[in-house]
Amino acid sequence: MGFRAARLALCAAAISLCLGSLPTTARADGRFFTVWGSGLVGGVTGRGDGGVDFFDWASGGAGGFEIGARILFIGAYVNYLNFFGKDASLWSFNMGGDTAWNFNQQWALVFRLAGSVYFGSIGDNETRMVDGQRISGNQVNTRGIGFKAGLGPRYTFAKFFSVGITPQIGYHLFFSGADEGVIATDNDSSGWDFEGLAYLRMAFGI
Repeated sequence: MGFRAARLALCAAAISLCLGSLPTTARADGRFFTVWGSGLVGGVTGRGDGGVDFFDWASGGAGGFEIGARILFIGAYVNYLNFFGKDASLWSFNMGGDTAWNFNQQWALVFRLAGSVYFGSIGDNETRMVDGQRISGNQVNTRGIGFKAGLGPRYTFAKFFSVGITPQIGYHLFFSGADEGVIATDNDSSGWDFEGLAYLRMAFGI
């Protein structure tokens, strides 16, 4: 676990350095405080080790919502996703850099870099073979931590409303254990994940 946690921290630091090269032709969003709510739809995928990683079981199309607030460029937001055609869902609690560079009154480029805490759920009716043993959804690693970063376009209309997409790539560490008791393995799982979620957002700021 120590090696995986160190790898998680190194990857987060590398992405932070990469985000240092921001566009100079755009103007940063000057709002001091912003709150928002968004509807989300798109796709999520990921991989982990051991066959008991949440993203190995729950990747695919998903829909949900996001609620958040931001002071200057530091944001905190909650995401909920329900995966289409699967008995699976994911809550994530996120905090980190969240800002937009405005090219004009309508178009902006959104940057995000956040640490995340995950609480997932896989239904008992989801089963598969892992290392010669059949396991069910409540034996999957569903709780963990991670980071993610991304950027994408946003178009604002009618002053308070906007649409956009912010693809994000991340790295996660899910802890062994399950929704109902500890499973018969002590293996944590870690790996990469990716989400491409389009949104319709309503935001207010000063």
